[in-house]
Amino acid sequence: MQIAKRGDWKTEPMPSAFTIITVEKVYSHEQFDRITAGLIPHQMEDRWFIFYEAPWLYLHRSWTGLCIFKVCFEIVEEGVKISQVQVNRNPAEYSNTYREHDVSMLVLLLDSLVNNRLRY
Repeated sequence: MQIAKRGDWKTEPMPSAFTIITVEKVYSHEQFDRITAGLIPHQMEDRWFIFYEAPWLYLHRSWTGLCIFKVCFEIVEEGVKISQVQVNRNPAEYSNTYREHDVSMLVLLLDSLVNNRLRY
């Protein structure tokens, strides 16, 4: 399994216009290992570039390099939990403003990494 690193793809920093959302989710250590392996796009359908630099997971759109999500994790008794999520709120970079959509999209992306089925 190839581990994604920041230098593997074009990235832009999270803009100063971001919001913090709460996502209640705990992963096992094995699941967390799959998440932190990240994703390097290999074809046009791979819309995300994802990499981990402890304690943050960065989720960038592959075509533009724009940072949409930053997820901070912490180790807890049950495994590894999401402790903070930053979401891009620069309207020129990310037009969504609905918290529920952000939570759903992020959980879908993370669960897809866990199951090796990311194509969103």
